[in-house]
Formats: sequence, structure tokens, C-alpha cells
Amino acid sequence: MKIGYARVSTTEQNLDTQIKDLYAAGCDKVFHEKIFGVATIKPELENAMIVMNPGDTLVVWKLDRLGRKTTDLLIFLKDLQSRKINFQSITDSLDSSNGPIGKLILLILSAFAELERDLNIERTMRGLEAAWASGKRSGPKEKVSDESIRMAMDLLEKPDGNGKHRTGAAVAKMIGLSRSSLYRRINKLKAEGV
Repeated sequence: MKIGYARVSTTEQNLDTQIKDLYAAGCDKVFHEKIFGVATIKPELENAMIVMNPGDTLVVWKLDRLGRKTTDLLIFLKDLQSRKINFQSITDSLDSSNGPIGKLILLILSAFAELERDLNIERTMRGLEAAWASGKRSGPKEKVSDESIRMAMDLLEKPDGNGKHRTGAAVAKMIGLSRSSLYRRINKLKAEGV
């Protein structure tokens, strides 16, 4: 069985050409939606995958209908391969069921995706190393100042107006942190001797 998937990014775009071409390519059913390509969840694509069985073929009008990132696309194609589902892209003339040539093209695409992923990792590591060398700290900035943590420490040590000691959770909530984050920051300040 051939299952088609059509997608456009905006409500102004029209799906008619894709749907017509998918049925012309022999699709028994076509799932379609209007959703951005970078969306990680595509409900109609997931619905198409649910009805597919080993030996079936997923057909798209163009490869980029599945997504914009090469690595995400290749992960998806590997999933199809592991489920023994064939893949066909009409305008890209890709067909994994087309013997060794179709499989070779998918392998080449897979190699490029892996190369892209490795290059991204390498660039990220170089950027981080350069930042660390110049003394810059990576990661998110603390959203609560050290002064606020010191005030929280005072609140924890002194009883409230009724003579009761405040809980860590109550003090943390007052300054906008979780209890565990408050105590982590307190321990950090104590360790630094501040």
C-alpha cells in the first residue's frame, strides 16, 4: 500500500498540487496538514505512520515536506528503514524500493547528515573552548542575585513575626527559586566564603 503525506507551512499555501500528484503516483490514501517544517510534531505524519505496515511505501511530493533539518530527516528515514517501510519522493526522484540505487542514495544522504551533525558539534566545541579560554562562563546566567540569596539566608536563620522559623520552600518561593536551587546557591556562597 502507498500512503501519501502532503504539507505546506502556512494557511495561505495550497495543498491541491501535492495531493493530486500523490494520488497520481498511486497513493491509496493521503494525509495532509498545514504546519511549519521545523515543527517537531506533525500530527498527520504521525497518523500516516500509524497505518503503515512493513512493505508499504510512504510517498511525499518533495523531500523537504518531511522537515527542514537534514539530521532530523535522516533519523526519520532510518526509522522507516528499520520498520521495513519504503520511501518515495516524487519531485526528487528518490525511491528506496528502487533496488540498490535507491538504497545507495539514502546511504549518501545519511552520510551527509552525519557529516553535518559532526561539523555542528565541532563548531560548538570550538566556540565553547574559545569562550572558556577568554574566561567566559557558559550556561544560563543565575536568575537570582547573590544579594537575594544572602537575604534568604537571613530569613532562614531568623524567626518570623510569630516566632516560627520559615521553611526553605517558603523562602525559596519568595525569591523565585525552587527549594533545591536555593540550597544549592547557599552552599555555593558558603563554599566561596562570601
